Amino acid sequence: MTTAAIDWKAWLASWEAQQGRHNPRREERFLVIVQAVRSHCGADPRVLDLGAGPGSLSLRLVEAIPAARVLAIDRDPLLLELGRRALAGEGRIRFVDADLGDPDLIQLGSDFDAAVSTTALHWLRPEPLRQLYRSLAAMLRPGGIFLNGDRLAGGSELDDLASVVRHRLEPEVMDDPADPGTWEGWWRAVEREPGFAAALAERARRDHGHPQMHGQAPSLMIHEAALREAGFREVGALWQHLDDRVLAALR
Repeated sequence: MTTAAIDWKAWLASWEAQQGRHNPRREERFLVIVQAVRSHCGADPRVLDLGAGPGSLSLRLVEAIPAARVLAIDRDPLLLELGRRALAGEGRIRFVDADLGDPDLIQLGSDFDAAVSTTALHWLRPEPLRQLYRSLAAMLRPGGIFLNGDRLAGGSELDDLASVVRHRLEPEVMDDPADPGTWEGWWRAVEREPGFAAALAERARRDHGHPQMHGQAPSLMIHEAALREAGFREVGALWQHLDDRVLAALR
């Protein structure tokens, strides 16, 4: 089977469904980020989407801000192919294969009005995260904005209580290899699709396993300190639900 036989839009829809199942406030977080970009950057922003995957946030940005242009970067070859194929013809989004921790990231351009990310940067260890923020400081125009939506612990002495409350309000979805509506199940379904074989092989060649899990992710304080060290002048949570935050920083 060739990739031409794959229903790319259906696969993107299934990605969206499993992501939303794991994070019930995903759309609320997206909306906050989109509205912040629109209000701060105007009608035609140049936006950098970090760890964009198949373009979930990028698509919401261009749908809400028709004149926006988004450079969507990721290093997962399968998700990049899914985004390019499912959103083929969407000329306002350009997908680029790039490593977020690479010091050469700045070669992708400068004078971006905004940089955004959701559920991606928690996989970076502290030093690559600091390198990324140094790169962003050079890539964003003066006055540009960075917005990161993720679960960021460490901003309060009530983190343990917040975690308990969140698990009661939003019970964690357990991964089930037989259920394509979960993270693990979705990837198992991908492995059974012959048309994804080449992208999966490249993914394995790159050893594209995530280097750490949520419990070891950089804390909110590490993010805030790294942004300030990189030269961002204002840093703080723009939106928050327990430990789920949109962290904003102004260049």
